[in-house]
Amino acid sequence: MRKCLSILMCIILIVTMSGWKSGDTSKNVTIVNKGTHFEIVLDFSDGLAHREMGEAYGEKILAAVPNFEALWDSYITEVIPSDDIYGLFLLRAHEIMPQIQQDYRDEIEGIASKLSAGSENVRGDGKLSKDELYLINLFPDVGRGTQCSGISVFGKRSSTKSTMTARVLDWYGGSKNQLANIQTVLTFKNGNKSICTISYMGYMGVISGFNDNKVFAAILDSSTGSPYTSTSKRSYPLDLRYALENEKTLDGVADYVKAKERSYTFSHLILLSDPADSKVLENNISSDVNNVRDVRSVDSALNNGVEWGFDNALGTVNSFILKGNHDNHTQNPLNIPRWSSMKSELSKKGNIVNLQELKEVISFNNGDGPGAMTDGDLYNGMTQQIIIFIPQRLHLEVAFRPKEGSLPNVPEFVRVPVSFQVK
Repeated sequence: MRKCLSILMCIILIVTMSGWKSGDTSKNVTIVNKGTHFEIVLDFSDGLAHREMGEAYGEKILAAVPNFEALWDSYITEVIPSDDIYGLFLLRAHEIMPQIQQDYRDEIEGIASKLSAGSENVRGDGKLSKDELYLINLFPDVGRGTQCSGISVFGKRSSTKSTMTARVLDWYGGSKNQLANIQTVLTFKNGNKSICTISYMGYMGVISGFNDNKVFAAILDSSTGSPYTSTSKRSYPLDLRYALENEKTLDGVADYVKAKERSYTFSHLILLSDPADSKVLENNISSDVNNVRDVRSVDSALNNGVEWGFDNALGTVNSFILKGNHDNHTQNPLNIPRWSSMKSELSKKGNIVNLQELKEVISFNNGDGPGAMTDGDLYNGMTQQIIIFIPQRLHLEVAFRPKEGSLPNVPEFVRVPVSFQVK
């Protein structure tokens, strides 16, 4: 009898211990409200499954931002103007879902399991469904119309002698600054797959981010007017996350995303930086003859009518400019003025550019505050974030769009600590 009781107690202890390990996941997710943004860490170091991580993250999101669902739902309602288009976008998302890496699907569905709408897709109900959370994560793949820009200095032109990169994110943020209220710096702490992203709460891909091998990447839209199809297509921001997690070099990240077997719904650019260099992947997936998928570097040949003129520096707006690629630059009323501003402001800084001067270049707005892109404003009325990153030091600064009110005339940068191990 005593022996049986001892065995029973051991069984209870084992079950209790195993239950504690799988049930206590709150320690794997930390969310800290910094005022301008949320600093979030998803810690996989104890081997937590991606589905469980998503569930833990979902719980912490709702505790930190009780109106999280209402914020995103109101944003969806604004950017998708009718129920018919809403249904079309959900259909597009469904066609892309099967090509998403299973780990990322598990995270998204884990978050969704904590949301209130379940499987009910109702635009404007103040709730989020699983499909709507997928839609949020696939916005760059199912809809477009955003503008961005970026510039890097490196080598002899950088005062640090290593790369300094500036990136502007120009997205529609909602009539009530919905996106500004859920801006995040999110760290996936996962051993040699650790990455940090700068985006929005609940978004699991890469809009802007970097890995612990000091490779930075940021997406930019680049429309060619090619017909849209989502059949058997992939998500390029989620593929970019995979590349940052698994590739150790700038070229390795570019090679993964530009591979012919990975087909996407929209053409795009990816600004890439490491401690020594910066390049732009021109990922033109259209079916016409001018469909280059290759990396542009400082010494690349450019299309006729496009000039850069700087060594040890690289700039980009929403244009393909590689020799032989589709020309969506020379006649574009948004791209040409910003490209000209970038060149003229960089020229004013001379042969060596320091960090403050790089901020001044990327914050150019004609002296009258952030206005129109057609006026050449790099820092403009649509700007959500300006990111400054020095790969060698993992130095990150971000000017976040204010949660309320207008953009300041001069962007206010916040130093953001990087929480994974520096190599």
